Amino acid sequence: MSTVNMPSLKSLINIFNKYPALKYFLIFELAFLLFSYLQLDPSFPDPDSFYHTKIALLIKEQGIVKNFPYFQATVLKDYFIDHHFLYHLLLVPFIIILPPLYGVKFATIIFAGLTITAFYWLLSQLKIKGAFFYSLILIVTDPFIFRINLAKAQAIALIIFFISIYLIVHRRYNYLFILSFLYVWLYGGWPLILVLSCLYVFVNAIFESVKKIKFSRKKFLSCVTRYTLHVTRQVFFKHNLKLLASAFGGVVLGLIINPYFPKNLFFYWQQIFQIAVINYKDIINVGGEWYPYNPVDLVANASLAFIVFIVAATFFALNIKKQNILSVVLLILTAFFIILTIRSRRNVEYLIPVSLLFSAFSLDVFLKSADLKNFWRELKEFLAEQKILIIFFIAPLIAIPYITYKDISSVKRSFIGISFDKFRPAMQYLADNSNLGDIVFHSDWDESPILFYHNSKNYYLVGLDPTFMYKYSQELYSKWERITTGKESKNLAETAKSDFSARFVFISLDRHENMAKIFSSAPGFERIYQDKEAVIYQVTPSIIPGNDQKQPR
Repeated sequence: MSTVNMPSLKSLINIFNKYPALKYFLIFELAFLLFSYLQLDPSFPDPDSFYHTKIALLIKEQGIVKNFPYFQATVLKDYFIDHHFLYHLLLVPFIIILPPLYGVKFATIIFAGLTITAFYWLLSQLKIKGAFFYSLILIVTDPFIFRINLAKAQAIALIIFFISIYLIVHRRYNYLFILSFLYVWLYGGWPLILVLSCLYVFVNAIFESVKKIKFSRKKFLSCVTRYTLHVTRQVFFKHNLKLLASAFGGVVLGLIINPYFPKNLFFYWQQIFQIAVINYKDIINVGGEWYPYNPVDLVANASLAFIVFIVAATFFALNIKKQNILSVVLLILTAFFIILTIRSRRNVEYLIPVSLLFSAFSLDVFLKSADLKNFWRELKEFLAEQKILIIFFIAPLIAIPYITYKDISSVKRSFIGISFDKFRPAMQYLADNSNLGDIVFHSDWDESPILFYHNSKNYYLVGLDPTFMYKYSQELYSKWERITTGKESKNLAETAKSDFSARFVFISLDRHENMAKIFSSAPGFERIYQDKEAVIYQVTPSIIPGNDQKQPR
């Protein structure tokens, strides 16, 4: 009887070293299998997924979406731009091959897998030891894999971010210009590529100045002046100006050579500064991703990544003179994203990979410069003398399987979210029994992407972010908010008709019991549909002259 000899670990390593492409395939396959498991349920954890699917469908049917009357009481009615245009374009082949919602879910798995692969590619291209190890940590870090597995543009944006780091380090000016242009068409977070470029140039100038100028305590002020002037000159050297010109030039061209120019300038003012920077979370009820991330929860939810970061930061401090430009840039970026994430939890999708990149570069500097044999010998001797400290080395190793299981289980539970069929029967009834363009007064802003997906025959009031309604009219927002939270119960029919031009009222029954109770006995409404998820009323007061074609004030 013949026996089958299993390949040894050493032979497997030799195979991967001989065929490097196998490593990329393996890391993608691991990510693909894990993310497929997370995405098995026919549901989305985030309602915006329905909006992105619908926009991709509209692009497939009619081309670029320029007119967007669907959210009538928002600035989007007059200043809509598809700031995720390239992302929606990438979704089109998937929704052609598969049923739309399943197609988008499959695309999300592919894009998320490619994000992990791009992370591994960046580390490999920059000759970092342990690239596969860091990629595995990224795959199982709870808040990160949750964010990139949402049906949004984040995964593709991160791929561009990783590639841009490589292009900046290797000063591939033409490719950086093209990538910056594409970034604007893909994702509203395009200013990040400018932040990265400026930071790299500035740190590079500091490194060059440190080599040329030696500080003297006796002539401290003179040295500071000379140093500042030298840094300034370095920033304006030709190679640095070309780098900045490539990034800024691509962004500016992406803004101008744009199907939405010049409306996109106003939109980005709203999106980047009004929503992301100023943020009205203390005034209005914005999306959960815009609220702060508790620092304790952040560390607990990304414990593996933070353990590696703490170790790397320690070695960075001990070997600070040996650090290179990129490790310093990544440390500053990590601090930058920590601040942003504590302010708005959505930034964790950048914080985790950037902190791991810093860890990889910092530890790589140590591994390449240290006498490892001597280091391990001294460490063993030290631990032998201080036996109590062994627990700080063994405990994390023992905890890794548990932490990994806990994080993956947590994300899996989070992805059992909004069913593909949620509100479908109610919206089908409304589509069959209403006129084109009839306005629906609905009970919450985050319902509208689902309503819009199932029924684009009708128009709604507010969607994507309540800030768009608040900036359109604070008075209308206040009235809508009071009605939907059950704080207002008088003259509801007149308000719905005269202020919002609404013909129908849609109420979700799972979160708006007070509103549903008030409307069940409010005069001027006729209940025309109800199921276990929602109830729909038709507004039936006497028609106020001139209100038939009136838009929300």
